[in-house]
Amino acid sequence: MMSPIDPILTKVANTIRGLSVDAIDKANSGHPGLPLGCAELFAYLYGVGLNHSPDYPHWINRDRFILSAGHGSIGLYAALHLSGFDVSLSDLKSFRQYHAKTPGHPEYGYSHGIETTTGPLGQGIASGVGMALGMAMLRTRFQTDPYSHLFDAKVFILAGDGCMMEGISSEASSFAGHLQLDNLILIYDSNDICLDGPTSECLSEKTALRYEAYGWFVQTIDGHSLSAIHTAVENARKSSKPALIIAKTIIGKGAPTREGTSDAHGKPLGESLSQALKNELGIPESPLFYVPTDVTYFFKERQRVQKSNYTHWNNHFESWAHDFPDAAAQYHQHINPTPSNLYQELKNVSISPNKATRVQSAECLRLLGRLVPNLIGGSADLSCSDNTYLTDYAALCAGDFSGRNIKYGVREFAMAGIASGLALTQRFRPYIGTFLMFSDYMRNAIRMSALMGIPVVYQFTHDSVFLGEDGPTHQPIEHLASLRAIPNLYVFRPGDETEVKAAWYHAMTTNSPTAIVLSRQAITSLESTCFDGALKGGYLLHDTPNAILTLFATGSECSLAVDVARGLLESGISTRVISMVCWEVFHEQSTAYQRAILGETSYNAAIEAAHSLGWAQFIGRDGLCISVDTFGISAPESAIRQHYGFTKDAIITRLLSWMTPGESDDSV
Repeated sequence: MMSPIDPILTKVANTIRGLSVDAIDKANSGHPGLPLGCAELFAYLYGVGLNHSPDYPHWINRDRFILSAGHGSIGLYAALHLSGFDVSLSDLKSFRQYHAKTPGHPEYGYSHGIETTTGPLGQGIASGVGMALGMAMLRTRFQTDPYSHLFDAKVFILAGDGCMMEGISSEASSFAGHLQLDNLILIYDSNDICLDGPTSECLSEKTALRYEAYGWFVQTIDGHSLSAIHTAVENARKSSKPALIIAKTIIGKGAPTREGTSDAHGKPLGESLSQALKNELGIPESPLFYVPTDVTYFFKERQRVQKSNYTHWNNHFESWAHDFPDAAAQYHQHINPTPSNLYQELKNVSISPNKATRVQSAECLRLLGRLVPNLIGGSADLSCSDNTYLTDYAALCAGDFSGRNIKYGVREFAMAGIASGLALTQRFRPYIGTFLMFSDYMRNAIRMSALMGIPVVYQFTHDSVFLGEDGPTHQPIEHLASLRAIPNLYVFRPGDETEVKAAWYHAMTTNSPTAIVLSRQAITSLESTCFDGALKGGYLLHDTPNAILTLFATGSECSLAVDVARGLLESGISTRVISMVCWEVFHEQSTAYQRAILGETSYNAAIEAAHSLGWAQFIGRDGLCISVDTFGISAPESAIRQHYGFTKDAIITRLLSWMTPGESDDSV
């Protein structure tokens, strides 16, 4: 290995600085502070520190790099370009432009080397913890002596002051320390400056002591010293704990008048300051986006070595597969996890009727645990209540990652971010659970998984005011509407065991995230619920000839809607009932199917024990929504039903009044 203090790495760092300011100036938009301040860190990691190969970007045992402080994206893009990933000089010149591969913050899927989408501060740390955990689980499952280096990759994260201040970093770092994840290296760009000014105005904690208390190995270094960076990374690689490297840096290093100030954070330097910086660094003013020939040669040679490292590892892997065919077969099953018989198995499995859908879901999970080997469960200290525990398997713990249940503790936000990291690690299928109310704590991480299009499953229980005596602090109202508003997230609210099975089948066969929303209270199972109908998002649950009214319902209100329809028939009103189990899947069906299901009755109404927002798309402006648009109350379930009018007789009375000419009604 070359010396980490070789002058070429200094030239690499300065080349990253030059490319960064040119790209930001050309876009007239971006954040030069971090790329200028962390240039030596980028130069070392991509020039020496990371064991990966741009020629094999999906190599399972590659070191991962996550820029949690995603606003510094141009520094990452410059490093990816120099080191041979699919980020061209033209891509750098198109920084932050329409349909560019170099968007304002790193986005998963735009180019190789971007391991996860970052931007909302702190979430990169949580995703990195998830990736490190996933790699530790692979190591436990498949690594066998004498093949001790098959799954020994590290996860590197570069975070800033904002990441460290966000609460998700505390949750995730505490969890990583608890599990003693020895493959996790967090580099903290500690420059004492945040967007509004010096961090001393808002931050006075002893970060090193905080992480030592979490159980981390902590070092503090000069972040501009390549030799110090090298020593710290080598020490971190040898540590039996997760490692924090506090790199003291100067924000905007080299930028005249802005170096070390908050003005360096997010303002383009402009031509004059950029030229002055280049003059100081020995970078020619012309051409822009200058890359020295010896830097190009250095990375060509580096790429050759990295390709050789991959080839050596792959030969090692093939020898392992030959010597341990059973383990290799299990690995193949892990990376190709959806069994061909999953549809039939789930559709036909016997699930207890007339139970809470959270209980019915647990019965589905017992089957899925057996059929889907990479299914990993977890809960925020609620597995005994949200029924997420895979009962046939143990919980993983520090030193033993063989289990398939994760006890996240009361860390909902970090749990969701960590689950995203697991989903991004070699085909794991993570699901996580908590009460629907606490989806608020997780919302931004759910949004990020939807933005990336990764298959995390969120099981939310206690789905309505009917959970009862815990009262309005725990009774969700607006949460279904809030989740349904997130693009690319499938939200299922199943009405009984048949629809629960369909929800899980869809979740196991899509590449997008899914929320499965379940009841605490027992539901009434229906003979008319349909597995294949539920897989289309909405279907006809009950029909009568010459119907003039269509009732839409989800979840526990499906059986109530059918009871109402039967009661209305006694008054001479023919009614159709539609189970709208997943709006998003229904909207993906053909126009002909949607029209056939929706029909053209004179009256349309929805029954759902949640906020009415969104139902107008199905029932129209003049439709009636029997909903809960106020906060809940603390009372037994029966009293709550009476209070909100969610009984057969109360709803029939409302519908008859509303359908009477000259009368009107408003949503509750």
